[in-house]
Amino acid sequence: MCRHLAYLGPVRPLADIVLQPARGLYEQSWSPRRQRYGTVNADGFGLGWYPEPVVTSPATSLAASLAGDDEQPEAPEPARYRRAVPIWADPNLPELARAVRTGALLAAVRSATAGTTQDESAAAPFRDGRRLFSHNGAVADWTRLPAALAAAQGPGADAPLDSAALLALDARSDSALLWAMLARRLRRGEPAAGALAALVRQVASVRPDARLNLLLTDGATIAATRYGDTLWYRHAPGRVLVASEPDEEPGTDTTGTWQEVPDHSLLLATRAGVHLVPLRPPTDPADSLSQRRSSRLSPSSPRSSRRHDSSRLPADRGTEPERSTMITQRPFFTLDDRLPADHLAKALRQDVVSGLTADPKTLPPKWFYDAHGSELFEQITRLAEYYPTRAEQEILTRRAPEIAALTRAGTLFELGSGSSRKTRLLLDALTAAGTLSCYAPLDVSPSALEQAGTALVRDYPGLRVAATVTDFESDLTLPPDAPGPRLVAFLGSTIGNLDEAQRQAFYRSLRLTLSADDVLLLGADLVKDREVLIRAYDDSQGVTAEFNKNVLNVLDRELDADFDVDAFAHVARWNEEHERIEMHLRSLREQTVKIPALDLSVDFAADEHLRTEISCKFRRASLTEELATGGFTVRHWWTDDAERFALLLAVPSR
Repeated sequence: MCRHLAYLGPVRPLADIVLQPARGLYEQSWSPRRQRYGTVNADGFGLGWYPEPVVTSPATSLAASLAGDDEQPEAPEPARYRRAVPIWADPNLPELARAVRTGALLAAVRSATAGTTQDESAAAPFRDGRRLFSHNGAVADWTRLPAALAAAQGPGADAPLDSAALLALDARSDSALLWAMLARRLRRGEPAAGALAALVRQVASVRPDARLNLLLTDGATIAATRYGDTLWYRHAPGRVLVASEPDEEPGTDTTGTWQEVPDHSLLLATRAGVHLVPLRPPTDPADSLSQRRSSRLSPSSPRSSRRHDSSRLPADRGTEPERSTMITQRPFFTLDDRLPADHLAKALRQDVVSGLTADPKTLPPKWFYDAHGSELFEQITRLAEYYPTRAEQEILTRRAPEIAALTRAGTLFELGSGSSRKTRLLLDALTAAGTLSCYAPLDVSPSALEQAGTALVRDYPGLRVAATVTDFESDLTLPPDAPGPRLVAFLGSTIGNLDEAQRQAFYRSLRLTLSADDVLLLGADLVKDREVLIRAYDDSQGVTAEFNKNVLNVLDRELDADFDVDAFAHVARWNEEHERIEMHLRSLREQTVKIPALDLSVDFAADEHLRTEISCKFRRASLTEELATGGFTVRHWWTDDAERFALLLAVPSR
């Protein structure tokens, strides 16, 4: 357990910041008032300071600084003074602290956990280049943390350290391990704020009782988390001080007054201001909302074919401003319903009549998703054979901060929306980057949008959620006042449910909607070994077969049809010519099905197929070419480690 502080501001002696303030860090080392753990910090201390003043350009925004903008002024490498004795027992410190002056500082005092290194190598701040880091808290059974993260296979499971990295730790302690994991993220280009947030959620997912108050600075910015212990800040023009708990120095216009950071929060700060972002716990109930099946959802698919409640939330949920010095917009949720009340019922009737009277017979996959179908989908995403959901989440876990930095999106506009972890990875990264102000989901299901909107305005203070109930195959209008740049997310390889002609129509329609600075984020499942694809759509437990046949249950219930579900068999096959998986229902005998609600009888021959889905798979060259034909230029292409799935960023062609 430790205490720590970080300072950015006018150049001052170290003593003015660390030693002299009444009830400041020096006294807190043996007499804290607010923290409950490690009340005596007698196992070491450390100071890290930047020899030259580090001043952020007046034209540089807080958001740009924390997003890792390459144009930020470069800070000098910090100097450190660390000891393995109590801060009050070092006779040299007072003289050193009076002589050394700085405008950027990180200081910490330490109470060592049993079994950790006792020498000064374990004393914060830890250093990597221009960055300084400290941890206030504890992680139980920390030596097994990398193995636990790898076994959990959750977000960031690729990040635990290998044996060589573990042997190279600065010290044997939970803090040194956390620092090594964070430094790895930072070295591969993740912005500081996003990396801290991702690390906290990653560790808390397997160590829910961990206390994870992390503090990071590069001399120009401060990023900190409050997760289990106390954290405070005081800000005034040109300066900011972040500390485990406040000192008793009176607040003035020059120094600012102390403000407490709420638990489970990320603090982002420069001399220009402070911004607070909620850190959603990894077990948030919102994560349990039904996720869509990655490559099996048609663009207009509802979560359920049942009729939905038409009630709406009020446009403005309150008038209290959010507690943040940088956000003044009130959180609210609006829902623009552009569909008639009987849209789903009419759409089902039209699809059944046109599909079952065609040759060959077809049905669109959107009718899989009644309540039971959604439950089956949840099971499918957890099957070993079904890779798309995990592969796309792997890419987003790694790349969401980079996507946020590249796009600097003010609005995230999502087609076929929901409250899945994948969407929240983007929301977290864009929020941490400080650019996002509006999330604009589009779906045909009012109830799904209402559930998502209620959760999001709670979990993301200051975020405007402007939801639209419509079918984007016929309506791709974005909210007219949605701030740009806009990031349009079309995830899950839903694009694969469209044939080539439908995809071109979609690209052209979307291109007409977007401005020059808007960006498309597209998920696409890739061509791979035929057997891998077949197993993904015809699993050994038969869950996909039950899911496929569930569409017949929907027709029986909604249209009073008399399909005998047991008279059809599930078929998944690879269409080599069109490079797509097709799901079919094969009639096991000659039979006639009556659909009284439509005054329709449908004859099936023995072994006749009813196609229920196409799922096109893509190659980089051909997908890039078809996007170019549709008016988009691909700028970035990412895959998972196994190269099974791709995410790409495309911009409107000039």
